[in-house]
Amino acid sequence: MEKSDIKQHFEEHKDEVSSRLEEFEKLRDSPEQRKFKELVFVILTSQTDAEKAWSATEELGEDDLIKGGDKKEISQVLEQNDVTYPENKSSYIVENREKLSQPTLVDPERKLKISNKIDKDDLNKTRTWFAENMKGMDLKGASHFLRNIGYGDEFAIISGHIINVLCELKLLENSEPPENREKYLKIENKVRTLSQDLEIGVKELDLVLWSMRTGKVFK
Repeated sequence: MEKSDIKQHFEEHKDEVSSRLEEFEKLRDSPEQRKFKELVFVILTSQTDAEKAWSATEELGEDDLIKGGDKKEISQVLEQNDVTYPENKSSYIVENREKLSQPTLVDPERKLKISNKIDKDDLNKTRTWFAENMKGMDLKGASHFLRNIGYGDEFAIISGHIINVLCELKLLENSEPPENREKYLKIENKVRTLSQDLEIGVKELDLVLWSMRTGKVFK
């Protein structure tokens, strides 16, 4: 892969990419349950095909299991949709739902409070909070989640695919995934540099590279 290939693909799919990002941005003001749906999706994508993860997420939403399903009910849906580690991920979903629904002094009702965790003036702190406090989520997952609800323009989703692209472009020496925060941020800076070189935004770049791999501008 060459930088010129990425640039050309972006030009050919610019409208589709912009449309997808507009969909994400609209979720900033969506109900808490809708934001949690994106959080569930991101957790399910770990070592699972994204479309299968989304199919499972949609089914959970249709059956109201995202809102109130127990671990067993959720696990069954995940297994039926070929999501990896269904038991672990169902536990993550239930535990995260419980943690995000804890009463506070400002809002004593037991309901989802995702928006309260998002500091629009300090999204780095927000990303760190989700990475450190949500089960089944790391910096990559937190970046993915925030991107999907319209935040974090400069956050890169450091997937294996992105790492392989950086290696092909000789921006990385090896394809090992980042094993800690420091290495993640170092690779993220390389993505930002590539973004600047190509004059393509970081969020746009992620969707373009995903499209080049799969043929689809997805999530």
